[in-house]
Parts: sequence; structure tokens; C-alpha cells
Amino acid sequence: MSQSASFPVEPVSPAGPGVAPARPTVVTAAAAILGLLALLHLVNAILHLAAISGVLNRLRVRAVLAGVSPAVLVDLENSAKATLLTSAAVAVIAAIVLLALAWGVWQGNRVARILTWIVCGLGILLACCGVSGAVSLGTGNVTVQGGGDPSYTRGVQALVDSFPGWWAVPFGLSSLAQVLGYIATAVLLALPAANAFFSRTRPLPPGPDTPAVPPPTTA
Repeated sequence: MSQSASFPVEPVSPAGPGVAPARPTVVTAAAAILGLLALLHLVNAILHLAAISGVLNRLRVRAVLAGVSPAVLVDLENSAKATLLTSAAVAVIAAIVLLALAWGVWQGNRVARILTWIVCGLGILLACCGVSGAVSLGTGNVTVQGGGDPSYTRGVQALVDSFPGWWAVPFGLSSLAQVLGYIATAVLLALPAANAFFSRTRPLPPGPDTPAVPPPTTA
């Protein structure tokens, strides 16, 4: 006579404890906005690089007509070229940083989320300055100071006038889009659905010490 004894086995749910929840829509949207902001910075970099030749050519003509000394003209040319190149380089670096943050947010990295909030705060401040500068440039309300040197004052004014009339429009719209994008990203990452996603418990890989479920035995 034999007796069959079986150990109770608890059913295992397909989504057991520690399994990460699905990525919420707010996190997906935040990562997508960061990617769009990165693309916008790349476009800004291209615009700055494309404007160098035209700005310098118009500056030379306007400086001669305004009676700017050759030494001041060379100084202004170097300054304008360095400023545009630096702005383009900063825009490329910002695009790389935003793409890295977008990937981290997409993966649910908590550090990337915190860094994104910091970048959003800095980005809003810089973009607001960009909006203000675009408005001043578009309306011609730019304060020109030459440090008491009339030639330098005329040269700086010639440099301001050398930017194309359409320059302020894309620059201002880009800065405004950045402000809205950074605000939207910061808000999306602060919503309850995002909190649950970034505070989830990561599943542990099975190890040698993981107890196995004993099979049924017969006696």
C-alpha cells in the first residue's frame, strides 16, 4: 500500500513581484520631447554656422560705410565669428546631453530623471534670455556701447545691423519652443505615473541560492 504525498505549490504569476511595470505614457512623452529639443539644438547649430559668412560680409561693407577703423573691424570680425562658432558648439553639446537624458528617462533611470530636472531649469533660464535677445534684435532695440570710442560704437552697431532681418524670427521661435518643451518635460516627469515608474523595484536575477520548488513525491 502506498501513499501519495504532494507538497502544495503556490501558483506563479507571469508578472511576479519585482517585475517592472509598463512604461507610462508620460515618461514616453517626456523622452520624446527631450529628443525633439535635441533636434532643435542641432538646427540652431546649423543656423549659426550658416550665418557666419553672410554676417561677416555685411559687416565689412557696413563698417567701411560707417567709417570704422580697420583695427576695430578686425576685432569685431573675430568676435562675431568666435561668438557664432561658440554658440554652435554649445548647441551641439546640449543636443548630445539631451539625447543621453532622453535615453536614460526612457530606461527609467532615476539619476537621469534628476539630471533632467536640473537641465530643464537651466534650459528655461537660457531660453528666456534667448527670447529676450530675439525680441530686442527683431525690433532694433539693442543698446550699443563702445566704451567711449566712436569708431568702436559705430562698428558694434554695424555688427548688429549685419544680422539678416529674418534671423530674429527662427531664433525667437526656437527659444520659445525650448521654454515650453523644458516646462512640459519637467511637469511630465513629476506626475504620479512617472513617480511609480521610476520608484519601481528592479527584478533580481536568479542566483545559486534561489530555493527550488520541491517536486511531488510518492511513498
